[in-house]
Amino acid sequence: MSRFIPFQIEALIKKSLALLSDDDGDEETLKSIQVLENIALRLIITRRGHRQDETSYVQPYYHFNNNLIRFISILNFVRFYLIMIYKDDHLHVLLAHPFLNKSSADMMLRFVIGAGITLFVLREYVLYLEETGAYELLSTLRDIKVSGFDKNMLRLTTKQCKLFRSTFHHLITMWIRLIYGVVILTPFLLIGLRIQNEAIVNSGPAMYISSVCWMFLEGYCFIFIFGGLLDLGAHIIILVPLYLCQLKSLIELLKRFKIKQFIDDSIIKGMNTNVIRYMNYFDDLSVKIRYLFFFLFVLVSFGADTAIFLGMSIKSDSTFISNLFGLCGLITLFIVGSVAYAAGAYLDQLYVIHGLYVSIMAKAKVKLDQKLKTLEILDRILGPYCGAKIGDAFTAERLLAVYYVLENASTILLLICNLQRASSQ
Repeated sequence: MSRFIPFQIEALIKKSLALLSDDDGDEETLKSIQVLENIALRLIITRRGHRQDETSYVQPYYHFNNNLIRFISILNFVRFYLIMIYKDDHLHVLLAHPFLNKSSADMMLRFVIGAGITLFVLREYVLYLEETGAYELLSTLRDIKVSGFDKNMLRLTTKQCKLFRSTFHHLITMWIRLIYGVVILTPFLLIGLRIQNEAIVNSGPAMYISSVCWMFLEGYCFIFIFGGLLDLGAHIIILVPLYLCQLKSLIELLKRFKIKQFIDDSIIKGMNTNVIRYMNYFDDLSVKIRYLFFFLFVLVSFGADTAIFLGMSIKSDSTFISNLFGLCGLITLFIVGSVAYAAGAYLDQLYVIHGLYVSIMAKAKVKLDQKLKTLEILDRILGPYCGAKIGDAFTAERLLAVYYVLENASTILLLICNLQRASSQ
């Protein structure tokens, strides 16, 4: 009995934290991949899911549902704009003013419109990227569903395949929980937004009916736009460990080459082929989604900073809305910062590969005039265009992630200090 209870507790902890051991099967992980694809298809954030290589396939009713999302989104933007510019009580009841009689209502409406349009444009750009074939990486998930975590298919060593398998299971499980949490909590947050406002509670039946109708459209818009973008973000983030593990597998291969007693031209040629193939694939992917990273790194981060500052400025007006804005902003900054840090890890590993490459070349005593493209590959490994791109201006590195955190923290502190100084005068 004493053994049975600790085993139950251990199993509960592992399940709660989405931890996976080497003895566990892949059934739950493979089901999670299917769940994540189903969410993406239902939220209309992709037209073909994980079947990205089947360019002629489009899920049923995709265009109708997509146009419906656009119509409802634009309808909500126009509604908020009308509420903001017209100070008519009857119109506010008809359009169910969500911040009725709040002194900072206009400021909150401006933020909601700005944030909504930003996410709406981001969603449209995401759909455009799929048309250009930028999401071929999602086909890897379909291959995993069919063949499992086969190290040869994934181009991983045994050690890195085990690491990727456990990391992948943890990430995909936690992201699915986050997406479900957002979908489930959305109606409660919209209802709570109204209940905590005494002006809405005391407005009467007309306000109640219009609020229910508009809450349905608000929730529909928010879930399909924000929830869909969360699902796409989950797809990208759960595949980041695959590319890092492939890079570490390449490092393991180079280390095995380095300890060989004799290194001939055939080994060098094989090593060159592996390095070039990997870097070509990653560079192509980085170029395709570089503006998506830029959008997240700059515009979404700015929106998160604004949400935190706005939350502090309206604290005396509504504690509920203040905490909601601040929490959303902090979570967004944490996610974007984590993505930047993980992408920066790629650049760090390139330095390791470069050092191993130089050591192997020195040991092999390869002449530079031989046609092995040695110098070209060395230049390519640490060239100015290597690494995960953030638009055309930046390359993600871990130091950039540190600067990102410090810059956002200093900006928020400066805004809060100015706000407190203004309120004390």
